[in-house]
Amino acid sequence: MTQTRVFGLATTYFGWLPSSRGQAGRMIARCSQLALLWSLISASALTAGEISARRNTRTVQAIRQAEPAVVNIEGNKPSSSVTGAGSDGQQVNGMGAGIIIDSRGYILTNQHVIQDVTRIEVTLHNGRQYVGKLIARHTETDLAMIKIDARQPLPVIRCGTSSDLMLGEPVIAIGNPFGYHHTVTEGIISALHRDIPVNGVQDYPDLIQTDASINPGNSGGPLLNADGDMIGINAAVRIGAQGIGFAIPVDRAVEVAADMIAEHRRSIGSTELQVKTSYKDSLSFVTVERAQNEEIRPGDVIKSVSGIPVANRLHYELALIGHRSGSSVELEIERDKEIKLAKLTLEDSSTPQIQLTSAGSLQSQVYNLLGLQLEPASASQVQRIDSTYKCGLKVRYIRKNSPAALAQIRSGDILVGLLDWQTPNWDDLSWILKSNEMKTASTAKFHIIRGNDVFWGTLDLRRARVQ
Repeated sequence: MTQTRVFGLATTYFGWLPSSRGQAGRMIARCSQLALLWSLISASALTAGEISARRNTRTVQAIRQAEPAVVNIEGNKPSSSVTGAGSDGQQVNGMGAGIIIDSRGYILTNQHVIQDVTRIEVTLHNGRQYVGKLIARHTETDLAMIKIDARQPLPVIRCGTSSDLMLGEPVIAIGNPFGYHHTVTEGIISALHRDIPVNGVQDYPDLIQTDASINPGNSGGPLLNADGDMIGINAAVRIGAQGIGFAIPVDRAVEVAADMIAEHRRSIGSTELQVKTSYKDSLSFVTVERAQNEEIRPGDVIKSVSGIPVANRLHYELALIGHRSGSSVELEIERDKEIKLAKLTLEDSSTPQIQLTSAGSLQSQVYNLLGLQLEPASASQVQRIDSTYKCGLKVRYIRKNSPAALAQIRSGDILVGLLDWQTPNWDDLSWILKSNEMKTASTAKFHIIRGNDVFWGTLDLRRARVQ
């Protein structure tokens, strides 16, 4: 409309030719007026542009970046799974959200979103619908992995870290509350390291608390920071409270997701490497903890797998999917600030994926006998809870139907005692496993630290898998 008016003014001023010097002078004066008018119009247009830039805030940009990787999940489940015992058995509509973590269609969500769902219906941001297949689930953290068979590569969420979160930091939640797809809310981090009881048996440990509105249906959606990076997965609401929602820290979620992918690809092939996600200056990277490969050493940083960049253990596990047993993959590693290339062979799938070293090694013995993958814990963390314990070994993975799984040991627990002895390190645990008491025992008492308490239980060693 402004352009039309300007064109009309130009026609008015120049649609005639001067016939005298007076008329020429008047025309020059009118040209000056038109130039002034045009400068005013240009200034108005610039002001409008500045307003548009102010509207395109970091929040808007963060949402725009992350939203394509967020999916809506719906499905029918028995009302008994929602309302508890005594219901009439009718079907109710369950709903939640999920996050695409791999372009091939792997999606991370909450277990309670897909629990008891007979048909997992997934809707992408562009409206396309798929049926999801359950890949794995982790009851202790209420996380689950599903997969859809997409026709083309999908957008993937960008992961941040929850290791450097600050109170008051702005956050954004995306989800599917009450069936309203891709609802966005904003708030701040209200608290960190919250332990929230879910029922009489299970707790959600070490959660992020936020006042960003999280309602039923937000579960499984991402909690973003101001840069659009996922720093948590929305998981729980406090019934009857307003402005209180909780999310699983992304660092914890990524490790659990990596465990689920590792278990999923056990049918493909295993590796002799043990890796972990490390953090420095708010950046994550993959470091080697143990290796049998002569080309790869503990402390090496893995930069890429077959040309695919990896920034955490989940990326590493996902990059190995698609390679057959017996095949080799090329790793780009960094050692002493130098970039090197190394070959990694996927061993036969009959070798347990969690078995990281030789068949007679301590790690394999712990895995085969107890069903545990362990790593050293922090002495300060252990002694803060109970100073009578020197240190312990943190549970990283639990084999299904193993003595540890049947004893309800969870990932994140710290093993501090077995039989009548403490387990502060690998050497002590090795001595215990070689003892006559352990060799002849059918059960073994254990002590673990969970949260801020020490618990004990009994392992049924008769259920150990013999290999």
